[in-house]
Amino acid sequence: MKNSNYRRDKIPVWINILSIIVIMILVFQMYACYFNPSLAYGAFENIDANRQAILTLAGRNFVMIVVTLLALKSQNSMFLAFTFLMNFVREFYDMLLVGYLDNFSLKGIGMMATFLVFLIPYVIALKKLRQLASQKD
Repeated sequence: MKNSNYRRDKIPVWINILSIIVIMILVFQMYACYFNPSLAYGAFENIDANRQAILTLAGRNFVMIVVTLLALKSQNSMFLAFTFLMNFVREFYDMLLVGYLDNFSLKGIGMMATFLVFLIPYVIALKKLRQLASQKD
């Protein structure tokens, strides 16, 4: 039996496509952080603290892009599951942050609900990847 860390699994096309969509979103956010933060994050006051925070966010996005690309190249279900878990937690945190910054108003809660569109595919993909990882060679 091969070491599961190095095995290539038969990853469904839809999971690869979802990973590519996530990468494109992260690339857009990283581009916005570096060149025009208001493009993705609303009004942006160009002061040192804001620049530091937005560049930290750009760095986070860059790391997530690299890790997701490596997972896609490996076609290893556990590695891909890790990237989906990482993105699920990121989206969930962003969802809570949107509500918090809007004082959990009706508008804020409505915006939080839109994040479910992103969270549901992650959960479905994680279930499928876990199923693939548990299969014997």
